[in-house]
Amino acid sequence: MVNPACRLLLGMVVLLSGVETLSAQAQYSPDMGAMIQPVSYNTAAAYRPDYQPQNMYEPSPDYYQSVDGYPAEYYGGMPPSDSVMRVLPEDRGWGYDHPMDGLFKNLANNSWMRIEYLLWKAPPGNMLIGTQNDSNSDPRNAYITDDFLGFPTLSTKAADLGSIGKNGSNGIRGTFGIDFDSGTIEAIFFGMKTDTSGYTYDQNDLLGASFGETDMISIPLLFNGQISNAQRNFNEKFRVSYKTQAWGAESNYVFNTERLFFRTYYGAGGLQIRPLVGFRYLKIGEEMVVKGEFERADTIPPFPLFDSTIRSQTHNSLYVPQAGIRMEFVHPWFTISAEPKFGFGVNQYNGNVMTDQFLGPDDPTHYTSISATRFSPTFEFGINARFHLSEYFTFNVGYNFLWANHVARAGGIPYYNLQDSFAANDVSIRAQDSTDTYKLHGLVIGGEFSWP
Repeated sequence: MVNPACRLLLGMVVLLSGVETLSAQAQYSPDMGAMIQPVSYNTAAAYRPDYQPQNMYEPSPDYYQSVDGYPAEYYGGMPPSDSVMRVLPEDRGWGYDHPMDGLFKNLANNSWMRIEYLLWKAPPGNMLIGTQNDSNSDPRNAYITDDFLGFPTLSTKAADLGSIGKNGSNGIRGTFGIDFDSGTIEAIFFGMKTDTSGYTYDQNDLLGASFGETDMISIPLLFNGQISNAQRNFNEKFRVSYKTQAWGAESNYVFNTERLFFRTYYGAGGLQIRPLVGFRYLKIGEEMVVKGEFERADTIPPFPLFDSTIRSQTHNSLYVPQAGIRMEFVHPWFTISAEPKFGFGVNQYNGNVMTDQFLGPDDPTHYTSISATRFSPTFEFGINARFHLSEYFTFNVGYNFLWANHVARAGGIPYYNLQDSFAANDVSIRAQDSTDTYKLHGLVIGGEFSWP
C-alpha cells in the first residue's frame, strides 16, 4: 500500500508536467507549423482615434515626379486605392516654376540708371531790338538824331540781346537703360530751370555824349515796310527782360552689330562703334519784355511821362525721328565716348506780341499772334568721360551741344513797322512768322548706377 503522502507528491509532478507541455505547444500554429508574429504596437496605435503615428519626410526634389518614383517613406505607407498623392517641390517664390522664370530678375541685373546735373545756356544771340535805319551804320553804335524841335542835337543808339543768357541755368537729366544681347534700349528725360536775364538803362546811363553815354535809347522802325529814320525814343529808363526754358524726352535703341564698318565688342575693352535710332520730343518756350519811359518837360506843351511795353512770347513743340552713332573707348578704369545724332522732324510753333502805349499815352493795347508748322532739322553732339569707381558705379563728366533750326524765338517775331497814317491806334509792332536757330549747350556732371 502506497503512502498517501507519496501519492500526493506524484500527482503534483504529473500535473505540472502537463501544464508545461500545453504551454510549449501553444507557440506553434496547428495548421501552418510556423511561429505566429506578435501584434505590432504602431499598427495597433494607428487605429486609436486619439493617436496618429509620426512619419518622417526627407527634403522633396526640385521637380515633379510620379508617385512611384518616391520611396515609401515620403508618404508613410501605401495610400488607399481611391486616393491621389503628389509630392510638391520646395516653394522658391512666385513665378519660379513658370517659363518666365527669372525674367524680372534678369531685367534688373541688366538695367542701369544715370542722373546728371546740367549747366546749360541758350542765348538768343545778337538780335536787334528794332530794325535797321537809314543812318548807314549799325544802330547799336551811337548816332545823332533830332530833338523835339527838329535839330540834330541828341545822341541815341539801339539796344540788342547780345548780353542775354550768358550765364545759363541749372537742369537735370535722367537716363534709364536695359542691356540686351542685340542692343540697349534707353529712355532719357531732361528739364531746365527757366533762365531769366536782362539789363537796364537808367538816368545815370542817359547823360549825353559828353559823359560817354547817349541821351536816349531808341527802337528803330520801318516806315510802311521800308527802311527809314522813324524810331521810338526813351530818355528816362529802358529795360529788357528775357526768359527761356526747355525740356524734352527721347528714346533710343543702340545696336550691337558686327556688320558693315560698325563693330561691337560688347562687354570687352577697346573701341566700340554702335549705330542707334530713336525719337525725340523737344519743348522750347521764350518770353521777352521791353519797357521804356519817355518825358519832355522843356517843350511847349510839355510831353508827359508815359511807359511803353512790348511783350513777345513763343512756344515750340518739336517731333523729331533721329539716328546717330555711339563711339566708345572702353578701359577697365574709364570710358571715353562721343555721340553725334541727326534728327529730321517738324516744329509746331505759335507766338504772340502785345504792345501797350508804344506810340504814346493814348496808344491802346494791341495783341497779335501767329501759328505755323515747319520742317525742323536737329543736331546733337555729346562727349563724355566715365570713371569706373566700382563695379556698379561710375562718375561722369562731359559737354553737350544741341542745335535746332526753324525755331520761333521771342526776340525775332516782333515786326517793327510804322504805318503812314500816324494814328495813335495803329498797330506799330505785330507778330510775324519768323524763325531762327536755337542752340542749347553746356556742362554735364553726374553718376551712373547699375544693379548688381
